[in-house]
Amino acid sequence: MDASRYFEEMHRAMSAQKNNSSLLLTVKVQDLGGADAYLELRQSPNGRARVFYSTMGRRNLNFQLFRKGWQLCHNASGEMTGQFPTRAESLLDSADFSACIRDDALDAGRTEIILRELRRAAGTSRSCLPQSAREGAMITVESFVGRGGEWNYWSTRAADCLPIAAILCWLGDFLAGTERRTLQSSPEAMALAARWQAELASPFAQPADCVPRPARTVSPSAPRRAAQQVQNPRWQSILAVLATV
Repeated sequence: MDASRYFEEMHRAMSAQKNNSSLLLTVKVQDLGGADAYLELRQSPNGRARVFYSTMGRRNLNFQLFRKGWQLCHNASGEMTGQFPTRAESLLDSADFSACIRDDALDAGRTEIILRELRRAAGTSRSCLPQSAREGAMITVESFVGRGGEWNYWSTRAADCLPIAAILCWLGDFLAGTERRTLQSSPEAMALAARWQAELASPFAQPADCVPRPARTVSPSAPRRAAQQVQNPRWQSILAVLATV
């Protein structure tokens, strides 16, 4: 099964599961060995975002199609009763691609940062030509936010598309195995994603009602115990701390 047909069928299955949502981002991870992955970021009318991703690469899907074709021309005893299909069209039409798709919710904080970065990169594009398998996997990202944008790059050169690669570091958390390592292999992209994560954890990025209240002050009239003088300096420091409690 060629990669373009695989991505097309996965897109159709994901669109059917969430047909009332708007498409924000599509990600194609094309490994020359057939360990492909497809991912979509969609947003519902209420503003909530969900990540849809495939759980079966093209290599495993080809094996499943071959297995289905073998079952069609053999009986339970393993005896050939028919002819193996010469074309995969009938096998593809009966394949349930929705069974190979999962979806998870994306929190509002990361969704807002992703949308912010996609708006900044709107109208830009980047493309590179295939050279060799040593370049890693080909990653193609298409944005539908604002004026849109399209970027494709080798996984070993993710730093050339740093903000986009950092977004994929977050989305890669939903994948597993080779595909996840492919999207999170760039140290520069991982560092930028960690910086965004720290921005979300900062108290200055939280609403006013989420800022922790100041600690209760001790009344000046409350007497404090004096620290006991001892010869051991280590115990002196411990007693000094206990005296302030």
